[in-house]
Amino acid sequence: MEPLLVACLCAQWCGICRDWRAGFDALAAQLPPDVAVRWAWIDVEDRADALGDFEPPNFPVLAVQRGSDLLYCAPLPQQPALWLRVLTELARVDGAAARQMTQQAAKAGLPDLRSLI
Repeated sequence: MEPLLVACLCAQWCGICRDWRAGFDALAAQLPPDVAVRWAWIDVEDRADALGDFEPPNFPVLAVQRGSDLLYCAPLPQQPALWLRVLTELARVDGAAARQMTQQAAKAGLPDLRSLI
């Protein structure tokens, strides 16, 4: 299975986002060793051209992609345990469940995360 691309979509002007950076960075050490992840911190203002019409409803946004499949894209409170649980569950998704999640997440309008990093 391909590794997950886990992105935190944020804005430098957002104090909550700045405060969350350390918690986001610490998640890597907390994931089970069998979960392969590539991490990205994406400032939506720095990457506005690549984001196109995507407008985050709130900050920070957790976006998770496997290959070309966007599995998740939504704001989450800055709670490492919650993000860890979501990531652990998404790492185990495959097949029909992944396709269904991709259809739901596509409604967010986020372009391919690989083009943002």
